[in-house]
Amino acid sequence: MPLDLTTPTSLYVLLIFGILALIVVYILVALAEGVTLALLAWNPFRVSLTVALVMNLISGLVNSILLVLLQRTPLVWLPVSFLLSLLIEWLVLSFFKRDAIRRNLLFTVLVNLASYILLILPAYYYGTHN
Repeated sequence: MPLDLTTPTSLYVLLIFGILALIVVYILVALAEGVTLALLAWNPFRVSLTVALVMNLISGLVNSILLVLLQRTPLVWLPVSFLLSLLIEWLVLSFFKRDAIRRNLLFTVLVNLASYILLILPAYYYGTHN
């Protein structure tokens, strides 16, 4: 039975499940990036995970706004989103560890590649090929 989107209750349920799904994705991406940072010996796991949560919250908010603006052109949104994530997350990493600016840039690229390859690209592929 299809979901009836003409009633306000159905829209609220859909909105709540959408927000919960975004939270799960946010946690998975932050976890993947925190583990990657810890494996790269950027900092211990707890610090790496905390910083990954912060940097993904900031870049996630910016990229969510970008997604709304570019939702009809995903081939534009994906590379722009990736580049913005790199910039924002590099700035956040550099804020927390100021003595390793170049190393932070390398780690930012590796961490984002890990999260895009492991989580975002497969999710995008399966979401568009139903």
